[in-house]
Amino acid sequence: MDPARLCSELVKIPSENPPGYTDDVISYLQDICSQIGIETKVLQKGRKHNLLSKNMQNQTLLCGHVDVVPALPDGWTHPPFSGKIDDSRVHGRGATDMKGGCAALLCALEKVLNEGFEPPVDIAFVCDEEGNGDFGMEYLLSKGCLRPNACLIAEPTPELLPVIGEKGIVRLQITFTGDAGHSSLYPVVGSSAIMQTCAFLDYCEKIHQMTWPQDPLVYDVIQNTTSSLSSLLSISKEKATTMISQISYNPGHISGGERINVIAQRCELHLDLRIPWGCDISRLIEMIKSHNTRGIVKVLDSVAPTLSPPGRICNLVCAGIESVHGKKAMPGVTQAASDARHLRATGAEVVNYGPGDLSLLHAVDESVPIHMLNQCMDVYVHVLSHLNKS
Repeated sequence: MDPARLCSELVKIPSENPPGYTDDVISYLQDICSQIGIETKVLQKGRKHNLLSKNMQNQTLLCGHVDVVPALPDGWTHPPFSGKIDDSRVHGRGATDMKGGCAALLCALEKVLNEGFEPPVDIAFVCDEEGNGDFGMEYLLSKGCLRPNACLIAEPTPELLPVIGEKGIVRLQITFTGDAGHSSLYPVVGSSAIMQTCAFLDYCEKIHQMTWPQDPLVYDVIQNTTSSLSSLLSISKEKATTMISQISYNPGHISGGERINVIAQRCELHLDLRIPWGCDISRLIEMIKSHNTRGIVKVLDSVAPTLSPPGRICNLVCAGIESVHGKKAMPGVTQAASDARHLRATGAEVVNYGPGDLSLLHAVDESVPIHMLNQCMDVYVHVLSHLNKS
């Protein structure tokens, strides 16, 4: 199989989350697995489907998610589910995140099987990574459907940087209450819930500036990451270090006020915080609650940062990268979240490494360079063909 062609076919099958329906794309992948001699089973909840190896060995897991973020057609050079292939790229929603990685994994697996290798691996192509996780990887682990000792996830990463850790997440809903009154009285009289929200966002900037203690391993992998991240995002290394080692915050949704001529009595903020290593989440939440004497803070989600100390899978991926690219590979971390955090919670060594244009992640005109698909396939071939020897 050709990874670009397979990626294109997967992109053509919409699997936007919401609603998170993956039945069609999982059915297609099950047919592909059958063709290359892999027996699988489907676990389903309505139209949310997961594809797993039929007889799980619970050794090394090859993993990817097949749901994608929504894509409005406006502004795309090619329709978001066209799967168009040109001279250098496969275009469409999910090409980078992460149907390209799923395609490269399956093509590599087919190649090593055809060469007579039988690597001790399971596969899992799952739903709900982009959603609330009610039937994805977290659910599968909670029900004992899989329990690998190591995992390679084909999430998009920099070419020379297998990712062994990711920042934590805290998501808050904060409700501010003001003193309603006639708008002509403000700001001399009255308290606006909207202005309380604005003042709290100023406090978030102070939280962002805080620094946190790091152990030597965390410090090293952050340093490995900054050059790649600064190049990918066209920012300085100092800003890249800040992004990884300090709290990031995003006021994703603000809703408040009753009328233009009324001092706002209520305002609700949904805040996404990304948490670095060394930050005590419980202490952070208490700080936020103490600062908001008139706000009600509700924790929607809380996940600590995770890190897999470099082990067998990381070493194999690094060796594969070096054999394909002829350059030194170093493990790094990411500011984003993936299914890796759920797998690390079980004690598994987890490495994210896959193809993709990270500048187009979740963006209009998402695409994946074909050379990345081929190179990642070759890295995976190296890993799979050496698993029995490691």
